[in-house]
Amino acid sequence: MVIEPIKPDSNSKLELLVFENNWCAQCYTQQPIINAIRTKYAEQLKVTTFNVEADPELSADYNIKSAPSIIVKKNRNVVERIPRFIDKEQLETIIRYYL
Repeated sequence: MVIEPIKPDSNSKLELLVFENNWCAQCYTQQPIINAIRTKYAEQLKVTTFNVEADPELSADYNIKSAPSIIVKKNRNVVERIPRFIDKEQLETIIRYYL
């Protein structure tokens, strides 16, 4: 099933829900990218990081099957799912689209 992105209202704050594991090499590699994004977009973006093993119910609620995974939310709606490592440029492109 393909989920079409929803063009969001530009007035609400964007959220990134980052799901990772302590033992995941790609998660470790992605952490500096997430931290840079968190700093750069601090006024426009809320970033929350979850450990899939420590938060299994939340991971199940969002149907997280792999780590790292990122859920992008706007107006409390999931507008994008990124079920893999993503580089900074790609992540910023997605963020700018929804801001």
